[in-house]
Amino acid sequence: MRTLLRAVDRALSGSRFVTRWTFVAIAAVSLTVLAPLPAGLSPAERALVATVTAAISCAVWVGVGLAERALGRPRARASLVAGALVATALGRPLLLDAVSHAAGLAVLPPADAPLRAATNLLVWTIALVATAVLVDIVRSTRETNALLAQVLAQWDDGAARVRHYTAEARAAVAAVADTLETARLDTVADVRALASALRTHARDLSARADAAPTTPVAGGLVDDRPRVRTPLPLRLPPIGTTALLYGVAVLPYALRSVAPADLLLGVVGALACGSAADLVARVPPLARRPRARTLVFVASAVLVGQALTAVAMLQGVTLPLAAVPALTYPALALALALGRGGLHRLRVERRRLSSAIADRGRADDLGTRRVRAGLHRAADLVHADAQGAAVHFTLRHPDAGPAEVAGFRAGMLPLAAAVRSVFDTPAPRATSLGPLLRTWGAAMPVDGEVADDAAAALNADPALADDVIDVVAEGLLNAAKHARVRTARVEVRLTATAAGPRLRVRVISPGTPVAGARLRPGSRADRLGARLAARGGDAELEALFLVAHDPAPAGSVVWTEHSGGRVDRSA
Repeated sequence: MRTLLRAVDRALSGSRFVTRWTFVAIAAVSLTVLAPLPAGLSPAERALVATVTAAISCAVWVGVGLAERALGRPRARASLVAGALVATALGRPLLLDAVSHAAGLAVLPPADAPLRAATNLLVWTIALVATAVLVDIVRSTRETNALLAQVLAQWDDGAARVRHYTAEARAAVAAVADTLETARLDTVADVRALASALRTHARDLSARADAAPTTPVAGGLVDDRPRVRTPLPLRLPPIGTTALLYGVAVLPYALRSVAPADLLLGVVGALACGSAADLVARVPPLARRPRARTLVFVASAVLVGQALTAVAMLQGVTLPLAAVPALTYPALALALALGRGGLHRLRVERRRLSSAIADRGRADDLGTRRVRAGLHRAADLVHADAQGAAVHFTLRHPDAGPAEVAGFRAGMLPLAAAVRSVFDTPAPRATSLGPLLRTWGAAMPVDGEVADDAAAALNADPALADDVIDVVAEGLLNAAKHARVRTARVEVRLTATAAGPRLRVRVISPGTPVAGARLRPGSRADRLGARLAARGGDAELEALFLVAHDPAPAGSVVWTEHSGGRVDRSA
């Protein structure tokens, strides 16, 4: 309900309540559900009065649409649209009578005015607000998909992007090394200036290591892929939805033209027939035949409309009015199915684009992982060693002479060489889960299993091992804090997929997580793509990692649980 209210509020205040579909809804409702009722009117006269009234209403809503787009404040737009909706709905019976009088046609008695006003208010609110909400949902989803497609288009050339990122990283590191090698150092003031410059360089290297790799795209983000238009699929609405909406829309009209007993029979019959039609299209033999299921759904909706028309005629409703269900019920069912199908396709496309962008991001991370490690190493050397040495020298030797400054400069040359070689000799990192599992095994039982090919992948890629260790550490910490029984199982396996090998990491602990539980947004494990889910009666933290190559088999690295919770073997 809260989601529905937010959708209605967004449609009312979003400056796009009035669209071309608003006028389609006005014309459809004016000619069917809210067609003129006096019994003395012929079908042609009813159509004339309804058409003229619909044209006047459309002209009014054109002005409303222009006004809402001119207003800048959302609350003012919502007030304008709501006021116009109430005014046009309550004033429509008077407009119908005025058009009928002008044409010399019969009108309804004045005693029907309150019920006519209530009928119009209910039907127009449902028709126009529902139309605006659906259009807003479709538009916002399409805009999101377009943005995602543009971002995906920018990320299409992953190899060029990684090369560009690597070249810029190497150029930045080389510039820092040149600064250390060629800096002019004659006085202590020069050393202080060098310390300040090194601080800036260290921050720049650290920022580059955390930044996403990008490549310039001429003219902005453009998706040049051809657009393929496919038929809009039908997706069956929830069981009974069509009958319920139809009943709500025509109930005020039926109250004025049908006896209470006949009305109750018609409502029950409409709900029963509509639900039966929805169920027929869902029988198991049609589950794998979408085309046949669609035909059955459309045919059953037509039959329900005809059945409602037959019931109305048996209750004494004249043919022009009795034919309304035969037209409106199938149209409503088809509109709901088309709308639901279109929204489903847009959501599937959004998920596909989001997944593709996430995959491209992980691929970038894989391609730039070693470069990022080198940048972090260079930033640490510049910040902790070079800048630290400069600050230490100025504090120890505030009045240093040329010879002492020259000695300091000579000491910067090995650091410059170390910075220049960070991409060739990165700092060693842990490639084994053994120490982590042994540490946690001393506090609680931990069963760890790393497949041979997974261990080889970790040994071949220290940065990948660092990411895996971070995810496993997060999972063991969650198990220690939230598990029903303080125990955990760690599984690391290499899995073959159509997109290449993936390293699957799972940390399983007893007890399902609470509803809606998830990793802290922005945490290291969350950024690495780890997801917390319930599997049976257990909580499972799982992450998939891209692997740069298929490593050769290595020795066994299987840990087993023993008494005391200690790990017997380690990688």
